[in-house]
Amino acid sequence: MSIIRIIAGHYIANWLTTGPLRVIFDPRGKNRKTRSERLRLIIEDLGPTFIKFGQIIADRPDIASEGLRMELKKLQSSARPMPDDIAMQIIENEIGASIETVFSEFNEDHIASASIAQVYQARLHTGERVVLKVQRPNIRNKIRLDIKLLQIFAQKIQNQYPEISNFNLIKFIEDFGDIMLKELDFMNELSNMMRFTHMFKEDDRVYVPKIYSKYSTSKLLIMEYVEGEAPDNLANLVSKGFDPKIIAENGINVILTMILKHGFFHADPHSGNMFIRGNNQLVLIDFGMCASLKPKQIDGLIDFLIGFADNNPHKIAKALLKLTEVENFRDMESLEFEINELTLKYTYYSYDEVDISGLFTDTFKLLMKYGITIPSSLYMLLKTLVTIQKVAESLHVKLDLIAMVKPYAKDKIKERFGWKNIKSKIINSAEDYLYLVETLPKDIKAIITSFKHEGLRHNIKLGEEGNTIGNTEIRRHIYRFGAIVLLGVLLICATLLKVYNVKTVIYNSKGEPFMGKIFGNFPDVFFVTTVIISVFVVLRLMFRAK
Repeated sequence: MSIIRIIAGHYIANWLTTGPLRVIFDPRGKNRKTRSERLRLIIEDLGPTFIKFGQIIADRPDIASEGLRMELKKLQSSARPMPDDIAMQIIENEIGASIETVFSEFNEDHIASASIAQVYQARLHTGERVVLKVQRPNIRNKIRLDIKLLQIFAQKIQNQYPEISNFNLIKFIEDFGDIMLKELDFMNELSNMMRFTHMFKEDDRVYVPKIYSKYSTSKLLIMEYVEGEAPDNLANLVSKGFDPKIIAENGINVILTMILKHGFFHADPHSGNMFIRGNNQLVLIDFGMCASLKPKQIDGLIDFLIGFADNNPHKIAKALLKLTEVENFRDMESLEFEINELTLKYTYYSYDEVDISGLFTDTFKLLMKYGITIPSSLYMLLKTLVTIQKVAESLHVKLDLIAMVKPYAKDKIKERFGWKNIKSKIINSAEDYLYLVETLPKDIKAIITSFKHEGLRHNIKLGEEGNTIGNTEIRRHIYRFGAIVLLGVLLICATLLKVYNVKTVIYNSKGEPFMGKIFGNFPDVFFVTTVIISVFVVLRLMFRAK
């Protein structure tokens, strides 16, 4: 009911400012909103699930227009704070003890409030300062219900507008639901943080706060309190002795290390999720949204950037097909031509002036033109690159991303053709062949035994659901098809006889016209009868199809 109330309220407000009554309620048009603005305001009122949904759509050029995407980028995840006493109760329930038992100090006033969780500061009895991330009560049930409603809407839209079948809206909602439910499980975020800690344990450019897994649960996350400066306040950073260029280089190198070396990256590295501290070190927080790339996709991404640097359309096209995991693409020549036209758009820019987000967005639009589906992980990758590029721009630093990619490309090429990788492939292939040698005789024996007892049987699967059609049904369809073809031939013959007005009269034994007296000429009878039968058959087929 709340969803209906919110949508109805916005609809009434829009009608009052744009309808016949606007001369009374909004004569100067100050409260008039564009369609994109109205949609953003509705999403903000609908709550955290829809806000997160809108934020993800804002990074998907295949779903929303540019104007709508720019409007949805204004969506904020802030929310009305929950009462602090309720948060205290949740904390005690999750740690299984009173707050005084675990913490020597505890600030009962929250320091931040987001749509999913609320944040508090405390100090352990060991003296360590910590931050507590507390999940809002009943938020999981609310988000599950919202996702279910989105799935119902998606199913209705997909049924009513089959022309959007190239974009699988239902699958997109399922992926979105998985992302949201993972964010709700703080143990998943804890696991991500531990994984990143291991990835960068010997890298001084980045720091991941320590996790206190002893007290953390799926609804409560306790981590080290880290002090630092916001990366988007250039004047403050310079006044405190930080170097913006080193900060930008560290940030991009850290992201490239995640993506190109480990294939596992922070998918939301905006300025609110990072701090800068001593020695220009980057501190990352909020690891609820992360994504992975397959080794094949990492190779494809490197080849794409190197192909772009070398202005090699063939290399770029192959890299894009590798990124999207498309095989046996038939229109390679046309794709390469359009890629060449696209690269010419960026030819006259120096590499430090190239808008990476624009390059990827234009490329994805080109792939969609050829009906190629873009995996959701690549959109998350695009979001990460765009976000870190914006952080660099806020520091007034221009960096040559292509040049920064090359060392990672060299390492990947060495790894790809290194003895360790080749030996691993040889061993894996040998194991596959050994397995084949062991199982092939058994499989052949099973096939021969089955053939002896049951004969050769086969099924043909047709349609999206893989419906199985047996021999009897195939034979029935063939007979039906033959009858329809024969009826069509008869209808053509009858029409020709009628058009050319052929007179055919059948006489009886006395030499008198037999058909003419009762039915008329034979072609007339033949034509009328064939038409009646054809109409009957068509109607029957239509009803059977329904």
